[in-house]
Amino acid sequence: MIGINSLKRVCFIVSIFCLFFLNSCTGGNLSVANFDYPLLHENEVMRLAGNYGKCMLLNEEYLQKAQRDGYHDGEALCYINMSNISVSIGNYKKGLVFLKKAEVILQNSKNEALKAKLFQEYGQLSKVTGLYNNALKFNSKALYYTRKCTLHDKRSYFLDRVFSNRGDFLYETGRIDSALIYFHRSKNVINTPLVNCLIAKHHLLHTGLIDSAKLYVGRSLELIKKDTIRLDAQKGMVFRVAGDYYKKQGDYAEAQVFYQKALDVFLDTKRAYNIPFIYQSIAEAYKGMGNKEKETEFENKYLDAKAKQSDDQNETVNLLIDKVLSEKENDVEVFKLKLFAGSFLLILVLVIVFTLKYRKMKNKKSQLKEETTILKNQTELLTNETEVLASKVNESFSDLVQLAKRNDSAFLTRFQEVYPDFIEKLLDINEDLSGADLHLCAMIKLNFSSKEIATYMSILHKSAQQKKYRLRKKLNVPSDQDLYVFFQGLDS
Repeated sequence: MIGINSLKRVCFIVSIFCLFFLNSCTGGNLSVANFDYPLLHENEVMRLAGNYGKCMLLNEEYLQKAQRDGYHDGEALCYINMSNISVSIGNYKKGLVFLKKAEVILQNSKNEALKAKLFQEYGQLSKVTGLYNNALKFNSKALYYTRKCTLHDKRSYFLDRVFSNRGDFLYETGRIDSALIYFHRSKNVINTPLVNCLIAKHHLLHTGLIDSAKLYVGRSLELIKKDTIRLDAQKGMVFRVAGDYYKKQGDYAEAQVFYQKALDVFLDTKRAYNIPFIYQSIAEAYKGMGNKEKETEFENKYLDAKAKQSDDQNETVNLLIDKVLSEKENDVEVFKLKLFAGSFLLILVLVIVFTLKYRKMKNKKSQLKEETTILKNQTELLTNETEVLASKVNESFSDLVQLAKRNDSAFLTRFQEVYPDFIEKLLDINEDLSGADLHLCAMIKLNFSSKEIATYMSILHKSAQQKKYRLRKKLNVPSDQDLYVFFQGLDS
C-alpha cells in the first residue's frame, strides 16, 4: 500500500506540470490596438499592391504570434485575410476553408467588426461563384454587425466595403436603384477613389447623367493624387472608369491613354482578373480611332489573357496556402501530444487513488457506467429529435414558398405558424395593417423580388412596387433603408 507522503509527492509533481502546461497555453497582451490595427494596415497595403506572397507570409507570422499568445480574435482575422488572398487568385475552395476556421473561432467573440468582416468575405465568395442571393444574405448579416461598430472600427476594418459590396450584389439581382444608395453609404464611411469611380460608373451605365459621371470621375482622379501608396489596384479601377467616360464622350484617344494607365497598374499589381477586360477596352478604343492593326493586337491579347488559367505567382501563393494548412495540422498534432502527456500523469494519480480506495471506487464505477449509458441514450434521442426538427423546418419553408407561388389563400395562415413572432412585431408597429399588407410582408420576408411578387400575385410589376412603397410608409421605414434588410432585422 502506497503511503500518504508518497501520494503527496506525486500530486505536487503533477501540479507543477499542470501549472507549466497552462502557462504555455494562456494569453498575453495582444489586443485590437496592437494586433488588429497594424495587421489590417500592412495587409491592405500589400494586398492592393498585388504582393500576395508577402501578404500570406505576413498573416502566417501574425497567426503564429496570436496562437502563442492565445489571442483568438487575432487568429480569426489572419484566417479572414488568408481567405481574401485565396479568393483573389481564384482558389475558392481554400478561401472557404479559411473562412470556416475563422467562423468557428468567432462563435463566442464579442468583436462585432470581425464578425462583419467575416460575413463580408462570405458574401464576396458567394458573389464570385455566382450565388448572388446567398451573397445578399451573407451581406445582410455583415450589415447587422457593421451597424453595431463605431465609425473608427468601420474605417480600421475597412467595413465601407460591406456597403459597396452590397451595391455590387444588387446589380446582379437587378435592383439597380438600391445599389447607388449603398455606394453613397460606403462613401460616408471612407471617401475612397474606388467608391467615387463606382458612382461615376453607375451614372455612365444606368442614369445617363453624364455631368454627374464627370464630377465623380474628377473626384476619384483627385483622390488618387493624394494616395501615398506607390502601387494601388484602386488606381487601376479609377483609370479604367475614366477611360469609359471618355469613350462614352467619343474621345477615343483620351480613353486609350487612361486604359493604358489602368493596364500598367493591373500588370504591376498582378490583378489577373482585370487584365483581360482592359485589353478588350483598349481594343475598342483603337477601333474608335480607326487603328485596325492595334485593335487586332489588343483583341488577341484579350483572348490570350482570358484563356490563361494560372501564372507562376498564383502557383507560389497556392503552395504557401498549402504550407499554412499543413502547419496548422501539425500544430494540432503537437497539441494532442501535450494533451496526452498531461492526461497520462493525471491517470497515474487516479490509478494511485484507485488502488488506495478500491472497494469504495468499485461501487462508484458501476454507478458511473449506468449513468454513462443513460447519457448516451439521451444524447442519441436528442440528436434524432434535432434532425427531425431540422427536416420539418426545411419542409415548412419549402411549403411556404410553394403556397406563395400558387397565391394560395392558406399561405398567410401557414406563414404565421412558421414565423409567429414576425406578424406580431409588424402589428406592434402598425395594428391597422390589412391581410393583404401582411401577405406582402410575408413574401418580402421570404426574399421574393418585386418581379416575382407581381408574377405570383397576378399583378403588374409597377403595382407590386407601389404596394411596397405604401407598405414602407405604413411601417415608417426610411426611404434610404433596404426593405429586405428591415424585415430580416425583425428576427434579430
